[in-house]
Amino acid sequence: MKRNLLFVIVLFACALSFGQGEIDAYRYSSSDLSGTARGQAMGGAFGALGGDVTGVAINPAGIGIYRSSEVVANMSLTSPLIQGATNRESGTTFSFDNLSYISYYPLVKGSMLSLNFGFNYNRIKSFDQRYSASRSTMNSSLTDYIVQLTNGISHSTWDSNNDLYNNSGLPWLSILGWQGYLINPLSGTNDAYTTYPILLPGEQVSPSLMVSEKGKVESYDFTIGSNISNRFYWGATLSITELSYEMSSTYDEQFLEVKGSGFSLNNYLQTKGSGIQMKAGVIFRPTDVLRLGISYHSPVWYTMTDYYGAQVTPRGIYDDNGALATKVSTPSDAYGSYNFRTPGSWTFSAAAILGAQAILSLDYENTDYSAMNLKDSNGNDWKDANNKINDDYKNTSMVRAGFEFRFTPQFSGRVGYAWAQNPYRQNITALGEDVATAGTIPHYVLSNSANYITAGFGFRFTPQFYGDFALVLRTQNDDLYYFQPVKGDGIAADSFQGTYTNKTLKGLVTLGYRF
Repeated sequence: MKRNLLFVIVLFACALSFGQGEIDAYRYSSSDLSGTARGQAMGGAFGALGGDVTGVAINPAGIGIYRSSEVVANMSLTSPLIQGATNRESGTTFSFDNLSYISYYPLVKGSMLSLNFGFNYNRIKSFDQRYSASRSTMNSSLTDYIVQLTNGISHSTWDSNNDLYNNSGLPWLSILGWQGYLINPLSGTNDAYTTYPILLPGEQVSPSLMVSEKGKVESYDFTIGSNISNRFYWGATLSITELSYEMSSTYDEQFLEVKGSGFSLNNYLQTKGSGIQMKAGVIFRPTDVLRLGISYHSPVWYTMTDYYGAQVTPRGIYDDNGALATKVSTPSDAYGSYNFRTPGSWTFSAAAILGAQAILSLDYENTDYSAMNLKDSNGNDWKDANNKINDDYKNTSMVRAGFEFRFTPQFSGRVGYAWAQNPYRQNITALGEDVATAGTIPHYVLSNSANYITAGFGFRFTPQFYGDFALVLRTQNDDLYYFQPVKGDGIAADSFQGTYTNKTLKGLVTLGYRF
């Protein structure tokens, strides 16, 4: 397949020259298995069980199950391993994931037997990972994408505005491509462009990509709940959520026909956000064996700020004066604020308490990712971005199942499984489908469905003090793209790196004390 300079695509234009896209919205909305070692060893299926801070985080009514006060601390070691089209570079990391306090207050009159309060710090998600990818040949160049992003912009624009980044409203990647001499005006036109002449039609390039990500999503939960006649339990939670994300990447292309020619694109993005969320739930115990639960998690309403920058470094490319083009950068102090709403979710749960020896539990969670929403800091809707989200994302399911068996009064074993459905409508992966990323960042990952296999055990050292251990193996196939695989004249841009298997093995230790 040869490079084709006449790709036809539907361009995505955000409200700002640099703005968050649908890929980033999903990154900040999705979560992972979290909670105590006991909860994760049982696949996170605790929505109807309660009596554990994992269950309280899923269904606040679980706080009503408590018949004593409790302090819990949870730690984890995570070892990632990516296989396939990329090389994983990060190692084992330690994190302090959970700290909780539950306060039990028995009541002496009426059908309300207790009124309980709780605080729970929970690390919902970690963004930490480093990976790299490369290909010896590729039949498309990022400059092709920049050309199509820039087509329609009058040639005179570049001469009529001295502050392109702040006053023109142009895509910042187009400005970098223009100032770095990666694109040129197409002769005989007023608003069409072509790649730099050194990159000839039919020429192949050699791309490489290095990405480093870090950050986390943390939740501070304040919960109240009650036990009504040992049959009905209710609970409500106010959650304050903190988000931090930092990404740095280097995309490099070598032009193979002219030795030493090419360019590199360096990107940096830091996002900070704080939000608020409400949760509510009930648990009904029709018999001593069966528990049924339902809970609702509202969206998280975030206030977000992005700090970003990018730089293009040309190699072997000449400017209009015949001198070698030098590197160009976006403003170093660029930032933007906006509002973001994650989707809400419903969880339906059932659990069977089989005497004093065994527990079987099942959760079903439903989340509509098409409900994600972006607005500017004044509350104005980012219509183009939200239309893309609505078109490309769907209602998803997550299923969690767990089993616990008590071998002795002191020792219990646990196993579990969870499956999380990918959130994309089929058209987002279709050839020629436009995918919106943040600002000048061209690469993106489409995550497929995730599988969790979990196991663990617990030991009660004294009637008050206990310890739990768990292992969680998470497996997910992800598709990595250097930039959008757009198409034209029946020929697709060759920008797909491949599918890689993203595996993470996590070990957890929880220590708890009840009093």
